[in-house]
Amino acid sequence: MAASDGQWPSRLVNDRVYVAVGSDVQESKSTLFWALQNFRGHFRILHVHQPPEDDHDSEHFSPSLDRSYGYGTRTPQELARQNMDKIPDEYIRICNQAGVPAEKRYIEMRDIGKGIVQLIEEQAIEKLIMGAAADRCYFEGMPQLESTKAIYVKQEADPSCYIWFICKGHLIHYRAGDLSNSDVDLFPSSLSANSAAESGSQNSGNSRGSSALSRSSSSEVEDVRPLVSIEGGWRINHESESSSGPSFKPSDELSCEPPMPFCATEGPNDELYKQLDGAMAEAAKAKREAFEEWNRRQEAEKNAIDAIRRVIALQEELKRRKGLEESLSKEKEAVEMTKNQLDELKMLLDNALKVNEELLTNQESEPLTANQRDFLSEFSFSEIMEAINSFDPSLKIEEGEYGSTYKGFLFNIPVTIKLLSQGSSQYHQEVQTASKLRHPNLVNLIGVCTEAWTLIYEYLPSGSLEDRLCCTGNAAPLSWQTRLHICMEICAAVIFLHYHGGIAHGDLKAGNILLDTNFQPKLIKSGLSCEPTAGERSFASDVYSFGLIILQLLTGKSTLNLIETVTESFVLENLKGILDPTAGQWPFEQARVLAHMALRCCDINPSNQPDLKSEVWPVLEQMQILGEGSSSNWSDPEEPTLPPPYFICPISQEIMQDPQVAADGFTYEAEAIRGWFTSGHDTSPMTNLQLPNLGLVPNQTLRSAIQDWLQDHGTLNSMSCSQ
Repeated sequence: MAASDGQWPSRLVNDRVYVAVGSDVQESKSTLFWALQNFRGHFRILHVHQPPEDDHDSEHFSPSLDRSYGYGTRTPQELARQNMDKIPDEYIRICNQAGVPAEKRYIEMRDIGKGIVQLIEEQAIEKLIMGAAADRCYFEGMPQLESTKAIYVKQEADPSCYIWFICKGHLIHYRAGDLSNSDVDLFPSSLSANSAAESGSQNSGNSRGSSALSRSSSSEVEDVRPLVSIEGGWRINHESESSSGPSFKPSDELSCEPPMPFCATEGPNDELYKQLDGAMAEAAKAKREAFEEWNRRQEAEKNAIDAIRRVIALQEELKRRKGLEESLSKEKEAVEMTKNQLDELKMLLDNALKVNEELLTNQESEPLTANQRDFLSEFSFSEIMEAINSFDPSLKIEEGEYGSTYKGFLFNIPVTIKLLSQGSSQYHQEVQTASKLRHPNLVNLIGVCTEAWTLIYEYLPSGSLEDRLCCTGNAAPLSWQTRLHICMEICAAVIFLHYHGGIAHGDLKAGNILLDTNFQPKLIKSGLSCEPTAGERSFASDVYSFGLIILQLLTGKSTLNLIETVTESFVLENLKGILDPTAGQWPFEQARVLAHMALRCCDINPSNQPDLKSEVWPVLEQMQILGEGSSSNWSDPEEPTLPPPYFICPISQEIMQDPQVAADGFTYEAEAIRGWFTSGHDTSPMTNLQLPNLGLVPNQTLRSAIQDWLQDHGTLNSMSCSQ
């Protein structure tokens, strides 16, 4: 919309609004409606009447002169002029319905554009609304004025007049006025002082003079309304602004005498001139002040807009900086994490190289005991570095609280190498604890490296129980018989720790239970606690963790909300729905008893937990016997059946052919236990305690059971189990 020649004035000195309208009321309604919606004040309806083609009497004509008062028969031109008076009345009625006071101003002239320009000059118009083009010519985004008379008015109108050009209710163009260059004239140019003093004819000269005076009504002069005698006996109209009558009317008595010349020296006229001069000065001053105020307001609005733009720009800059700070913070965190990882990698090497002398001193001052030398092999730091290929990341098993664990090869034998990071006190404590605890279900410590605070354990290739339950690496799922066997063996290991070692494991979970090739479970000794402050609380924690492991073996699920799930299944009598289907068809009664016992172990109150030795172990042992008796019915025909764990020699890890009971109460293969004694040992291979004697007693009952089992399951299974 091309309507931005200048800013609209917030307030002009004159509050009168002039609206130029045409003869077609329907066409000009939209212009008047737009003015009523956007302006307040007194409205003046401007209309330029075009006389008929054969009317050549005058250039312009004032409708205020009524020629029907005895001057002869009216011509068609006079009748047209009389009808012209009715056109603005329609627009006056529209304004009155809108509650806006209005009056009319019109002129007769052949050129409408020139007529509007002349009315602007005569009426001292400061605000004008007129049409930009016919409504039918309007289109969206109309860029400029289309009407020739609108273009003419824009170019020729007084510069002090603000003009709004409207088409079909839309602002098309706006021409800003210049109040600083405008002054209010007492008499417009069309009516000079000389015309009032000269003697003229009683015809067209009187008409033009009176018409010009009716149109020369500036905002300030009209308020004064002096009585001025004009040739022909005409006077200024005092009707209300809301009146639709003409601006001038004939005097009650027509004077037949020659008009009196205007005299500027008469006393009343001198006073009148002084009053008008004062009014003009005040009006000019008010205009200047209004213009200055408008300029100040425009400057203030511009400053406010600039301030808002600066605030928005600052907000965008602040948002951008905040985003950069967040990105920088994330980058710093990543750098810090990388630095920490690098520090951890260097820590083990620093422990080995920088404190080598201190470690050698500790080695001399705290030599291995005789029993430790019998069971443990001593390795050098260079051998450890060669075994783990100088900290090869591909060989790292885990990074824990106490150090790093690697898979290594010592003399081509796979081993688990744990490098401690807590110092020599932790190293010696773990060596003392691990060397005196020997049990088939505990991972055996087979060597140490004092130079680097390193422990070497046996390596179990089948991974952890957690990996097998999750079928990591597409491993075959464990059958329910195997799971029952694992449950029983874990219970035996925990009972051994609690009752024979007086030690709580402290970190019992499926991830810390390793499986050998025969699915024999072995607990990782890392984290074994024997602190006096642990007391019953640590033992109760082991029982609680054992209960969770049983529930995992039953359901194959993670420990998250597992207790709540199993408890709910008992309430809903839907235990079968949560049993792991990959384990095969569980004997329901055994599964129910096992789940109930596991929930008792998971009681957070230690006094409500069952005793592992007197309550849990007998139940598991009975289930093991029942499971072996029904193994042919429940086992998978494609899965090799494992021998009972007590058929396996703790030393040779093979099915015993000649089982012998030693003085420690454990049963061994005769050849293996005799070799143990021949090598100079007089302690138990299981408990590492001194044996009261070296005598052996044949276990005929167990030997018979082993032979029966071998006959039932065939030679192939026995061979696979013994390998």
